[in-house]
Amino acid sequence: MCASMMSFGYQNTRYYLLPAGDGESLLAFDAGWPRSLHDYARAMKATGNRFEQIKWAMVSHFHLDHAGLVRDFQDAGIVCLLFENQGGGIDAMERTIMPKYKGYRAIDQLGFQRIKTSDSRAFLASHGIQAEVIQTPGHSADSVSLITDDHDVMIGDLYPVSQIMADDTASHHSWHEIQKLGGRHIFPSHAMPFDLE
Repeated sequence: MCASMMSFGYQNTRYYLLPAGDGESLLAFDAGWPRSLHDYARAMKATGNRFEQIKWAMVSHFHLDHAGLVRDFQDAGIVCLLFENQGGGIDAMERTIMPKYKGYRAIDQLGFQRIKTSDSRAFLASHGIQAEVIQTPGHSADSVSLITDDHDVMIGDLYPVSQIMADDTASHHSWHEIQKLGGRHIFPSHAMPFDLE
């Protein structure tokens, strides 16, 4: 893990933070379980940072353990990014959340900053973050991964290569793109980090 990237976890899920060039603001990768903002903020303190430092957020995909706090982030004034392959899974995720999490407020789908993955490097660089986002649809069609120039890769729930069936072309292509861009140190959401050979 690069010295600047930070991680923390709760409810069996890992979340990641990247510092911006101003030394204070943060980009969050994935946005917690529904109705758990206090738990997210408390767990985040282990990194030495405060929730109020998060200025931007992106999610690996729209499942409740990765995007359950997006509306809370929006309400806090955090700029939530939405990439061109994302958005289609929001309604399905919220249909799962609504019956189980009383008081959950729906995501403001008009409130995202929409961005193309091809423009992600320039956008992140404008905030002093040397990284880019690519589509990695092995787990779900709306999945993306974040690759830093330090070769760290936050993959959400992308299946490890050893678990991919031979005919799963989306997953194989995702890993090929990660390797092509120099990704080496892999940081999943529900497993220990590992290095690509």
